[in-house]
Amino acid sequence: MAAEKEGPTRQNSKLILAVLLLVYAGFAATRGEVSAGSHFEPPDITAAGDIPYPVDSIASGLVSLAVNLSAGGRVENVQVARGISSLTAVAISAVSTWSFSPGKLDGVAVPSTINIQVIFNPGTLQNQDLPLLEGALVAPPLPQGYHPPQMAQASYAVYPANSVGTGTVVLSLVINRFSLVKEVTPIRSVPSLTEAAIAAVKNWTVNPATLNEKKLKANVIVAYVFRSPSNSTP
Repeated sequence: MAAEKEGPTRQNSKLILAVLLLVYAGFAATRGEVSAGSHFEPPDITAAGDIPYPVDSIASGLVSLAVNLSAGGRVENVQVARGISSLTAVAISAVSTWSFSPGKLDGVAVPSTINIQVIFNPGTLQNQDLPLLEGALVAPPLPQGYHPPQMAQASYAVYPANSVGTGTVVLSLVINRFSLVKEVTPIRSVPSLTEAAIAAVKNWTVNPATLNEKKLKANVIVAYVFRSPSNSTP
């Protein structure tokens, strides 16, 4: 008789264990933990505003930001990987107001990280090459096991000879798993400057994103903040 009663008990225990495992799996997904077989769709940008070039700054160069997003796409915090003392704060302030779509893990929106490269582009250039200083350490990106695309080589944009425009051109680049810039989508345009920005990023070299060391395509956001030659220091 004891053996007959033990069968249903074991079955109930297995059922409870299965339920607990499902609950744990759901909890793990919400915390950004990724299994080897998971499919991750990286986050992207949906709208961007201007980044003002500080009138009292003579600096130019690259500000690299790691933006952590909530599962709803809201900016949770902005970390600085590369900064310029007179330019970083204005970049963070502007980017914090932009709109994003979050990453999706197996079809479910999750907290995620997207990298934004802000180039403060002078109107006069002696060299188009953009030096890439070693980036500072930031908190590991989300979800766990994901690493966004990383720049290996970048350049300034050549200010068009017939333009008097200023302002920020924001581009979303799709980097495939072979490090190629496959798509460039203008998110914010300045009529006389957008083509110069697109031409510049097509020559960039960007290391692809990875998920658990597996390469995948992802978006990197590039913002060119143009200053006209009349406002630039030779």
